Amino acid sequence: MPWKNGKRWVYSITYDEGCAALLEHALPVHRRFGIPGHVCLVAGQIGVPRNVPGSSYDGMMILSKEDILCLCGEGWGVSCHSMTHAAITPENVEYEVVQSRKVLEGALGMPVTIFCVPGSNDGYPASRAVAEKAGYHAILTIYDDVNTKEADLLRLCRCPLHTEFPPPFYSAFDPYKRLHQAIDRGGWVIDYCHCPMPGKPIHPWKDCTVEQLAERFDTVWRLGGDKVWLAEPNEVVEFILRERGSAQ
Repeated sequence: MPWKNGKRWVYSITYDEGCAALLEHALPVHRRFGIPGHVCLVAGQIGVPRNVPGSSYDGMMILSKEDILCLCGEGWGVSCHSMTHAAITPENVEYEVVQSRKVLEGALGMPVTIFCVPGSNDGYPASRAVAEKAGYHAILTIYDDVNTKEADLLRLCRCPLHTEFPPPFYSAFDPYKRLHQAIDRGGWVIDYCHCPMPGKPIHPWKDCTVEQLAERFDTVWRLGGDKVWLAEPNEVVEFILRERGSAQ
């Protein structure tokens, strides 16, 4: 079955943390290619320097409420990336997953219905256990795969954009990663990175460069043409839920 407006496959991209530097470096690339973005926000850290000791992005300024609303006005979306970016456990899940949604909605004045698991996938089981009760419609993970219309929305996979993946693999940046698979399966690619910078990534395992981001977007357009739906994740989740509802 086709996607919205008869499109064959879907492409989305998300940015964990929501660094303010996205406005200077990534946003112009999005505008140039007409692709909406999506920021996964730590609820307790809006408009302040990032406070996650040990993170490669610690101390970087995070988008303000005004910045986020401006991005949403350009078609971007948001999700909740926990309250503090701590590893999710059964002991802290109420605070990090449930309460964080309420805090983020209050800070932004808008509904937030997607949760993004922080850190590794180790926190996914605890997050999933409370997600529906908390009012989330979907969960973004870092399982690397293509999603389909039949996908479990509470286990959405994301494809990392990185300059070089860590050892023992040393996997180099690939602008074609999973795109042909999505085209063949009629699937949905959700890319993720953090804060692309010109020339050199902040961390080669966690990010691509601005130049690589532009190469990725150009490849999506060249392969996708008028058959790809360029959408932010909330829009796709809502579409799938409507489709499933109408089929019942």
